[in-house]
Amino acid sequence: MLGPIRFAAKLQGLYPFGLDAETVKVKQERRLRALLAHAVAHSPYYRRRLAGIDITRCALADLPVLTKADMMLHFDDLVTDRSLKKADLGAFVGDLNNLGRLYRGRYGISHTSGSQGQPALIVQDKDALALVFGVQFARATELKRRFLPHLGRFLSPARMAVMTVKPGFYPSAAAFAYMPSYLAFVFKVLRLTYSDPMPLNIRKIESFRPEYITGYASALEALAREETEGRMNLRELGCLKQITNVAEPLTDAASAWLEEVFGVHVSNEYAMGECMALTSGCIAGPGAHVNADLAILEVVDANNQPVPPGVEGSKVLVTNLYNHVQPFIRYEVDDRVTMSAEPCPCGSPLPRVARIAGRTKDQLWIEEAGERREIPYYVFLTPLHHLLDLAEHQIVQTGPRRFVIRAVPLTGKTLSADRIRKLVTAHMRTEGLESLLDVDIEIHTELPRGPSGKIARVRNEYALAREERADLQPKSASGESAPNPVAPI
Repeated sequence: MLGPIRFAAKLQGLYPFGLDAETVKVKQERRLRALLAHAVAHSPYYRRRLAGIDITRCALADLPVLTKADMMLHFDDLVTDRSLKKADLGAFVGDLNNLGRLYRGRYGISHTSGSQGQPALIVQDKDALALVFGVQFARATELKRRFLPHLGRFLSPARMAVMTVKPGFYPSAAAFAYMPSYLAFVFKVLRLTYSDPMPLNIRKIESFRPEYITGYASALEALAREETEGRMNLRELGCLKQITNVAEPLTDAASAWLEEVFGVHVSNEYAMGECMALTSGCIAGPGAHVNADLAILEVVDANNQPVPPGVEGSKVLVTNLYNHVQPFIRYEVDDRVTMSAEPCPCGSPLPRVARIAGRTKDQLWIEEAGERREIPYYVFLTPLHHLLDLAEHQIVQTGPRRFVIRAVPLTGKTLSADRIRKLVTAHMRTEGLESLLDVDIEIHTELPRGPSGKIARVRNEYALAREERADLQPKSASGESAPNPVAPI
């Protein structure tokens, strides 16, 4: 088990300015070969898949691609701890009382939301969980510019506010639930939920005086609106040093606005539950640095062929080099990513993700007390965590308070609309939204795909219809649309 002293030693090894490109390459190669050897020795699935491949010297492109569907179908054969079973882990995450409790005293379990289709179970051991915090602390804050700053933090813990949705087994929340207790010596965490009343969150934030704020883009933008409208005065407190966006895409315009509002740098991380230490947001500029000594990120076209830096890919293939219990080797993720063609001005030797166009979403909202209130996409995803037979889904807003969840089962499987409705209703009740939302459930055999072949996970058809109506309104002399007294605000 990692204790405080070992954790400090880990941080020193993760310190990015002690690395150079050649050292990173050597570490990556060594860890890749170790991962392949472990997978072949302990995973029946990989033993079959990699048969006939010389894993001691093969090129990465010689290895087969792993899809989420294949991983979940062959889960019991893929994991290297032969006692782990998908059914048992599914039951474990089905009980929220287990959140924060290590499975069999060894493993942290999480469950992806299914924002890219089918949900996935993720198993990590204690060292992997601690590493996620270590790499972000060492590489994603301005502290890395000081000599051994992390040692001093044992005497003066950093203060970090984290704003997500309600506690659950989705990776970003589960990571903090499994955070080793000794890390309290390094930083104190204030955990906030996006669905709690904003005045309550503001009081907690101002009392806590965070140095760092981490949250979804939608949550960060909501905080910025509170600041600009005078309901929060975080900038005046002078404590904030950095803001970090996770889980949702953040546009350049939104990032610039957040920096203007709060007067601090906004870091933009790119990761997924299957590899949470994939990148660390650059602390000096836009983009995120791939932790290439811990993971391999391949940006490829639709045929899994690499695209050059500066060109947007159709998807990415991720190899997690630090998780040996559930090997993710060339794991396919439907994100459109562009790598930087130029070295980063910050001086880091790590490759830089310049732009992430994947995981885009429409804005969902309702009207409450005459004001518009945003509803995060993840509010709808949380109850879908329990549906291991879910292949695809889509959340559609069709009215000012009406939403439709469209679900497609895996081939040969079935989904119960009644069960989904019960899960959704129970979750909306815990979020305090039951009386504010009307949710319908539809079971489909397939969902329509856009021109790129991708399914829009979220659509606000109500907003689109309003825009179309507005376009049809008579124009005033100034060229603006005339007011429409019928259209809802």
